[in-house]
Amino acid sequence: MSEITQKSSVKPYLRWEEGQPTGPQFGILSKLNGTWVNWKGGPTGLHTTPMPSPGTSSETIFGVFHFKSQEYREQLTFTQVNAPVRNRAGSNEQFNAAVKYETAIIDNNNELQHFENGMYLWLGDNQMPWNPESPYQNPPTMFNHPSDVESVRTDGAEPVLGPGELGPQFVPPYSISRSGVIPHGTTIHLTGNIKEANVQGKAPHIADLWEQQYLAVSPSMGINPETDLIPGSLEKPAWTELPREEQEDGGVNSGRAYFEKIFNYDQFGAKFPYTVQPNLKLSDANQGLEFNKYDMIELDTFHNTGVQGGAINNVMIERYCRVARMRYRMWIEEIVEDGKVIDQLQYEQIVDFEFMFGSSGGTTLWPHIQVNTLRREKDIPEDMRLPPIQLPTEKADEACGGPEPKVYSMKHRKD
Repeated sequence: MSEITQKSSVKPYLRWEEGQPTGPQFGILSKLNGTWVNWKGGPTGLHTTPMPSPGTSSETIFGVFHFKSQEYREQLTFTQVNAPVRNRAGSNEQFNAAVKYETAIIDNNNELQHFENGMYLWLGDNQMPWNPESPYQNPPTMFNHPSDVESVRTDGAEPVLGPGELGPQFVPPYSISRSGVIPHGTTIHLTGNIKEANVQGKAPHIADLWEQQYLAVSPSMGINPETDLIPGSLEKPAWTELPREEQEDGGVNSGRAYFEKIFNYDQFGAKFPYTVQPNLKLSDANQGLEFNKYDMIELDTFHNTGVQGGAINNVMIERYCRVARMRYRMWIEEIVEDGKVIDQLQYEQIVDFEFMFGSSGGTTLWPHIQVNTLRREKDIPEDMRLPPIQLPTEKADEACGGPEPKVYSMKHRKD
């Protein structure tokens, strides 16, 4: 071993000073600001939703469930908040950038099906030290903050700390977080990163056909894609046409008998193969399009190691239809139409419900999936726009007249 003291290649971030940063850093989230919608003649969204059947309880053996799937259209609005939000952590200063979101969803009969609001945060781009050449680090989001004479005095640091002390530097493991409030009674928090950045000249690969992790049927439901689906083919398997009592491995008690309704579902514009693999609608929507480039972000409430996100449920949801996990993929795309580059947004959201015992005695996992393809409202010709979606909210009782509103910036001072 060398006796020469080695110089560390890990350097701290820039030192925080009053007035820094000069503004928020939104990273890839800067591409979201605005309103995204479906349009006349364009692709629609689709959801698949398993639910406890009337009369069942959490002690019911698996298989008795209600299934619903629908096409839908959506109005998804992102709003940047142009003020950095400071997180103080002693030796580290983190400045988040917030993008609020609000979505409203109606079905083909123009009936409200879902609404939700929340926030995306840009947390940093996982690099240290600060790199002025990085498109997502200028202005920087992370700073170091050593003790000084004033902090030692005002915070009573002696004899633990003296001026100039600096602890370890925190490197954010995730660049993006999303928090959301769902009116059914669940609050979600997902974290993740950019998985594919600035991919040029081709459409994204959404998924392989019958890829298990994206199907509306999970292994705990007794369906095996390798034996119960036709590899490489969109043809519906022959067993889905048999009566329940004629199914293999148990007749009316077989997995096929319980879940053939998902394969044979044909209501509200939803049917096979989309009721089994919803993200095929995303691939179909991209057929024939000319792609300029795309980025893809991936978020999850669960990670194999480290700090987790999560889902917190109201009592009834937790007891009878627990939301256990949520996965989310979003593609931010540029496509070329009639010689003009326009933006397109696609997403896939998979929420795992848990209710009823499985055949092995464990709890059955039921994927609730949403997919949609949206474009910026301003890029859609007026004759192809659909009516805006208005939530039936109570009008606020507000004062009339008075001073004009004023915009206030956040000041991240030492005190």
